[in-house]
Amino acid sequence: MPESFRAVFENGVLRPLRPIRLKEKSRVFISVYPESQWRGDFERLLRRMRVRTKAVPQPVIETEVTRARAEVKAKRRGARRPA
Repeated sequence: MPESFRAVFENGVLRPLRPIRLKEKSRVFISVYPESQWRGDFERLLRRMRVRTKAVPQPVIETEVTRARAEVKAKRRGARRPA
């Protein structure tokens, strides 16, 4: 399952800032997205969303985002449980 995580580039090596679940010697595909660029892109996305959802009350948006986040978390937890 795809996983995103933050890392620091030190001495020519990417070091994850938290443990990641991989078997030793696993090969992975890494796409580097500098945090400053990611933040800028994300902030632009949020501004566009706010413009498009002006007619929807903020509490409704927050409720829907909270529900969607809970669904994604529950799905991930279910996928991690051994069969």
